[in-house]
Amino acid sequence: MGSCVVFCAAMASLASWLRLAIRIFIGGYFIFAAVPKIVEPYVFATNISHYQMLPAWSVNTFALLLPWLELVAGTALLIGFRLRAAAVLCSAMLAMFTFAVIWAVSHGLTIDCGCFGDGNGETVSWEKVSKNVAMIVLTVSLVVGPLRERKDVDV
Repeated sequence: MGSCVVFCAAMASLASWLRLAIRIFIGGYFIFAAVPKIVEPYVFATNISHYQMLPAWSVNTFALLLPWLELVAGTALLIGFRLRAAAVLCSAMLAMFTFAVIWAVSHGLTIDCGCFGDGNGETVSWEKVSKNVAMIVLTVSLVVGPLRERKDVDV
């Protein structure tokens, strides 16, 4: 009985550290992706237009607003502020980005993903889709994680 308690406590501690690592990775990724887009929104607008998904009139607005949303969500995830809401927002953005990459690949577009806004990102591909899906799984794990831990970090 005693060894089970020790094992369960060790697993809970490991899960807590794993959730922290996921928060740091995903939050940092979103912050790292947002900054160049904020600094050079015109480059990001060009990347968005290459997807040929949005009407031309909406591209600039999207390019100006999305990076700030990424920055806020990434920062909240990183510091644990409104963790569940931040994780849901990051998951939704990742799903949107994944849909855009699938759209581009299925339409035969050979374009930069625009992930980091500088034109030096990955080319859209099924490999990029799989990376995004893995990040979605990690981020969703923060949403559905233990309630006790969520209450500890939510403000």
